[in-house]
Amino acid sequence: MRHVVLVTELEFAKGEEVFRSESHFDWQAVKADEPTLSAAVLAYHCRAVIVGVAPYTHALYEALGRTGGANGTLIARFGVGHDNIDKAKAREHGILVTNTPGTLDQSVAEHTIWLMGCLAKRIPVADARFRAGEFVPEMGVELSGKTLGVIGFGGIGRRVAAMAHFGFGMRIAAVGRRALEELTERERREVDRVQATYTNDADAVLRTADVISVHLPANAQTRHFFSAPRFAQMKPSALFINTARGSLVDESALFDALTAGHIGGAALDVFEKEPYEPVSPDKDLRTLPNVVLTPHIGSNTRTANHNMARSCVETVGKFFEGRFEQLPRVG
Repeated sequence: MRHVVLVTELEFAKGEEVFRSESHFDWQAVKADEPTLSAAVLAYHCRAVIVGVAPYTHALYEALGRTGGANGTLIARFGVGHDNIDKAKAREHGILVTNTPGTLDQSVAEHTIWLMGCLAKRIPVADARFRAGEFVPEMGVELSGKTLGVIGFGGIGRRVAAMAHFGFGMRIAAVGRRALEELTERERREVDRVQATYTNDADAVLRTADVISVHLPANAQTRHFFSAPRFAQMKPSALFINTARGSLVDESALFDALTAGHIGGAALDVFEKEPYEPVSPDKDLRTLPNVVLTPHIGSNTRTANHNMARSCVETVGKFFEGRFEQLPRVG
């Protein structure tokens, strides 16, 4: 008898080719909302689910706690960020939580670079004016010789740094949580390769960077890491890019900084509420000409989706084989 594995609908669609090729499991696509997914867990007596970014607060953990018994259950995150999953509740109900590390680094890094270019050359404004019948040149800036502040020097941050340094000739100022001496040999080599200055002092980098790219994890310590005091430290010409998590940015403070001219522009792929909702009607980021917005598509490429689906399939296989020590666990 094949094990039933539930996959939220959007993630199933992204990785359908991979899932359908693995016929030794019974893959079932299910709506992502917690009541529907939880009911399906109980109906199928399912021990493994693959989920996207939708938040899960209580019912899913209770349902999986009932179906797992002594064998345990699994929530496999189709992606890297896992702030939508309550790891404490998962542990309480004997649920393992995993993600797909490294599968989307290239895709998100490339998206970060495209957003940087859109801001630097004012592409959205020029495109909108062109479509409105105007043929008016927009004056942009060159990135060569500018300083890129990479806030969070993990896998994605390191790739962005390499692309910007070798592609545009940018100087790199990298911010990490650990001291330089605590970095792995591979991480230290990457610092040297892109000739980056490396520090734990984010504020020092924010004061000097021409472009700031955010690659921090989302947790209680990093919530609204970018608030009014930090935006106030940035150069008036600074370009701010967030392809990490929406909770890192106080969107009200960002709106104020942009309208007051405290920073030059912003590009966001992630938001506190998704789909995007402005913090208030008078602070709608969509109304600002110096803002580029994309609907959380940084990791949404064919290659990244294939990689994430393949990683989830491998994780599910190891889980049912009892190879728990080999799982990419989080929390």
